[in-house]
Amino acid sequence: MELSILPFTLEDQLILATLSYANFGPYVKSDEKITIKEATERLLKINYKPENFRVKNDYKLVEAIMNAPRFSSLYISDIEEHFDKGLKQFFAFTVHLKRSKLIVYRGTDNTVTGWKEDFDMAYEPEVPSQAEALKYLNKIARRYSGSLLLTGHSKGGNLSIYAAANVSESIRKRIIAVFNNDGPGFNEENRTHETFHLIADRTVTLVPRASIIGMIMEHSDDYHIVESTARLIFQHDPYTWVFDGPNLKFVEERTPNSILFERVISTWLKSATREERAGFVDASFKCLSGIGVENFSGSSFEIIFRTPEVIKIYRSLDPKEKAVMKKVVVKLIQATKEQVAKKDDVKLIGN
Repeated sequence: MELSILPFTLEDQLILATLSYANFGPYVKSDEKITIKEATERLLKINYKPENFRVKNDYKLVEAIMNAPRFSSLYISDIEEHFDKGLKQFFAFTVHLKRSKLIVYRGTDNTVTGWKEDFDMAYEPEVPSQAEALKYLNKIARRYSGSLLLTGHSKGGNLSIYAAANVSESIRKRIIAVFNNDGPGFNEENRTHETFHLIADRTVTLVPRASIIGMIMEHSDDYHIVESTARLIFQHDPYTWVFDGPNLKFVEERTPNSILFERVISTWLKSATREERAGFVDASFKCLSGIGVENFSGSSFEIIFRTPEVIKIYRSLDPKEKAVMKKVVVKLIQATKEQVAKKDDVKLIGN
């Protein structure tokens, strides 16, 4: 059914958040306002092979949504994409609902740049994509009247919260909902850590049973837990989230592994200084860039097979960089031992 007939749902926002991973940005101009059907048709016409997508399920989603009466006639506009190698990965578009505008932020893609920006969140007060998300919200709020909704999966969920929590009060009043689909939290130095309460009552967070990404750093304890068909960190993939008919299937509790992971990472991050976290992230990604890895698509296991090269680059690092890496890894091991000892009935393997 068309959205004009049935109200916008939690499931709708998840589907549209996931659609952001389809790379139709290059085929739609930033000043165009076109239907989802038109945008996806252009994408399939140029980039029609499943292997050209981030994952094959993105291809299946594009095929399905292109002819779905509920979504195909929706207009999208203001597509904006910024990618600076080693610095920033950002993509957003706006969906025109009947009475509101839905801002959709893309999560982390397969690029090393996108992943490094995620890790930078562990110590930076603001990463570039968060700044872009705030600018984008301001732009859309100036351009269109009416109420606003924000959504995103993974990093996209983090960007939704960041933008909504840091925008001006006049714009914030127009925001009726912020959806965070298993997005990471915020470090203690991020200003959203202090301003989240301004939108907490309008924030809806979904996490899978074995959530890992969504449990990283400081986050709200108010969330809905979704059943998943995958195991461990692979539950982060929204395509594994279970639907019971037209609705998501919710469960009461997270898995023991998810709880243990949250405690370990929380203890670890608190034990490491900002400088140590920054040094660890920079040195780690220096090793990856040193062997020419630019994305994790396709054969991600390539990195495993190239371990000798990574070790060689690690050995060539500055002694201070190696010292920081060793120190942070030791703290991770200590945090794991400490938390496992406190809850020795938690298993490290399984769901």
